[in-house]
Amino acid sequence: MSSSVPGTPRRVLPPIATGSDRAALDELEKSIQVELARLRASSRGPNELSYTVFKDAFDQLIQHASSYCHLLTAIKAEYEAVIEDLREGQREAFYLEGRLKATAAEPTTVVNYRRRAEELQQKMSVIQRDNARLAAELDRVRAAREAMLKKDEDDKSTQKPRRTDFRPLPGLTLEESTDVKTLSRYHTKLEHQLKELHISRNTKYAPKVRKQELKDTLTKQVNMRHHLADRTVRLKNRCQKLKVAVEVAGVYKENPPESHSLSDLITMALTTQSMGFAFRGVSGQRDTPFSFEDDDPNKEKEAEMLLEYIDKFHELFDEECYQDAAIHAANSPKGILRTPETMAKFKDVGTEALLAYCEALMSSVSALSHLPSPEVCLECVRCALSQHRLDLVTHWIAQNSLLLTEEIANALCEYADQNPLSGPVCLALAQAVFTAIQAHRQAAVCMCRQGKVYNMVEYAHGTGTFHTADWEHVLQTCPSLELARSLTRPYNDQPPALQLGQAVSTLLQTEDYMIGLQLLQETHDRFPSGSPSGSLHHAVFDDSTTTYESWLHIAETAEQHGYEDVGLELLTTIIVKYVLNKVSEETASIQYLYDQQIS
Repeated sequence: MSSSVPGTPRRVLPPIATGSDRAALDELEKSIQVELARLRASSRGPNELSYTVFKDAFDQLIQHASSYCHLLTAIKAEYEAVIEDLREGQREAFYLEGRLKATAAEPTTVVNYRRRAEELQQKMSVIQRDNARLAAELDRVRAAREAMLKKDEDDKSTQKPRRTDFRPLPGLTLEESTDVKTLSRYHTKLEHQLKELHISRNTKYAPKVRKQELKDTLTKQVNMRHHLADRTVRLKNRCQKLKVAVEVAGVYKENPPESHSLSDLITMALTTQSMGFAFRGVSGQRDTPFSFEDDDPNKEKEAEMLLEYIDKFHELFDEECYQDAAIHAANSPKGILRTPETMAKFKDVGTEALLAYCEALMSSVSALSHLPSPEVCLECVRCALSQHRLDLVTHWIAQNSLLLTEEIANALCEYADQNPLSGPVCLALAQAVFTAIQAHRQAAVCMCRQGKVYNMVEYAHGTGTFHTADWEHVLQTCPSLELARSLTRPYNDQPPALQLGQAVSTLLQTEDYMIGLQLLQETHDRFPSGSPSGSLHHAVFDDSTTTYESWLHIAETAEQHGYEDVGLELLTTIIVKYVLNKVSEETASIQYLYDQQIS
C-alpha cells in the first residue's frame, strides 16, 4: 500500500503485516507478557519497571522494522515524554500532599510553640530572680572580703611581717585544705592540742635542774645500797659462825672430849667450815659432812636474796607505796616479779597504780634486754591509753620496749576512733606497728584513714603481696573518690589495681555508694581524643572480671539515683558486649564442630 500527493514524489513503504513480521510481533508480545507477569509476581503494587519493559520492546521493534524507524522512533519519544509527565505529576502530587499535611498541622504547631515560649519565659524569670539574688550575695561576700582584707592590712601594718607558709597541711588532702568546715575542725583540734601541751608543760615535765637533783639522790641511794649490802654480808658471816659455835657446843655438852676444850673445838670447826665438815663424837675426828653446809652456798644465798626481795615488795605494797613497789617489781632479779600475776595485783588496786607499774616495767626493758610477754605489752598499752598517755605509748614503740602485735595496733585504731583529736598520731603509730609485723592490708587502711592515698598505693605496690581482695577491702573500709580514682588508673605502666566494675560494685556495698556513681559520671564525662564513644564504653569493654548481672545492677542503681545518661550508656554497652560474647561463643562452638567433622 502507498499514497502520494500530486507533484511530490514519495518512497513506497513495504507492506506492514507479512508472515515473518506477524511471527516476530507474536514473539515480542509473548516476551512482554512474560516480563510483566514476572514483575507482578515480584511486587504487589504498580512497578515502574514495566515502563522499561515496553521501552525495550520498542527498541526491538525498531530494530526489526527498520523501514518504519523514523515513525516508531517518534512514537517511542512521545511514549517516553508521556511517562516522564506522569512521573513529574506523581512527584508534584507527593509534594502537594506534604504541603497539605503541614498546612493542616500548622495550628497545632503554633499552639505548641506558644506554650514552649511561655515555659521559656517562666524559666527566664526564675533565672533572672536567681541571678539577682546571687549578684546581691556576691556583692555582700565581696564587701565582707574587702573589709576583712582591709582589717588584715591594718593588722599587718601594726605587726611585724611574717613569712607565709605554703606547705600542705599534714593529714589533709587538697580538697580538704580548701574546705572551710574542714579547716575549722582542724583549727579546733590544733587549739585542743596546744592546750594539752601547755598543761603537759606545767604538770608532766620538770626543769633541767631537777634532773641533777635526781642524779644526786640516785647516787646517794646507790652508795647506801652498797653499804647495806656489805653490812648484810658481814652479818651473814657472823650468823654462820654463831651457828657453827652453837652446834659444836651442843656436841660438846652431850659428850665432852678429854683431849680438847670447847674453845679448841670451836676454833677447829670454824677453820674447817669452808671444807664442809664438822666434828662429831668424842674423838674429834672428821667423820661426817656438816649438816648446814649440805647445799650449795651460792644457791642458798640466791634463794634467800629472792625471798628477801619478794618480802620487800609485799612490804612496800602493803604500805601503799605503789610507785616504789612498781619500780621494785620491775627491777626484780630473774624477772621473778615481772609476771601477769604482779600486773593483776596492781590492776586490782587501781589504774594509777597499774600505770606506775607499766612505766617502771617498760623503763627496765632496755637494761634487762628482755621484752615482756605479748599479753603484758597489750595490757600496758591499754592502761596508758585509758589514762590518755599517748606519749608513753609513742615512747615505748620508739624505744622498742614492746613486743609488737596486731592487737596493739587495733587498740591504737580504737583509741583514734574514740579520740579524733589524737587520731593522726594514733593512726601513724598503728601504721608503724602493722608495717613492722607485715600486716600490709591493715597498714594500707591506716594510711588511707590519714589521707595518704598516693603513699598507700605506692606502698601496696611495693610490697608485691596485694591482690584484688586486698584492694577491695581497702576501698570498702575507706571509701573515697580519690582512692577510687587511684585504684582504677594504671600505675607505672602496670594495669589498674581494680577494674571500673569492681571498684563501683565495692563502693555500692558501702554507705558511701554515691562515690561509685560519681566515679561512673567522671568516667562518662571523660572522652578520649578522636573517639566518638566515651571512656565509660571503653571501660566496660576492657573489664573482663565484672559479670553481666553486676553491670546490670550498677546501671539500675545509676538510673534510680538520677544518673540517667550514665545508666543508659551502661545498659546499651553491656547489652552489646553480651551479644558479642554470645556470638563469639557460638562461633567458637561451630568452628569446633566443623573441625571435629573434618578430623
